Amino acid sequence: MSKNHEYFMDKQTMLDIGLALWKLRCEKRLYLDRVERETGIPKRIIEGLEIGKFLQYSTLRKLLQYYDKKIRITFE
Repeated sequence: MSKNHEYFMDKQTMLDIGLALWKLRCEKRLYLDRVERETGIPKRIIEGLEIGKFLQYSTLRKLLQYYDKKIRITFE
């Protein structure tokens, strides 16, 4: 990970994004098998994103497109 991106990849941010992805999938009542089949993203990668283990922007973008969602950033 490059130094310029470290502040975007802190653990809490990854957990927040993962939880939001998990909620989206649950709200749409989608099982991992179906999301994997329809997106081509392996289940282990989807699970890794949802639990905040790692964050791949290209995969995040693909999932959000599949869920028909966009990224909106708010500051608290």
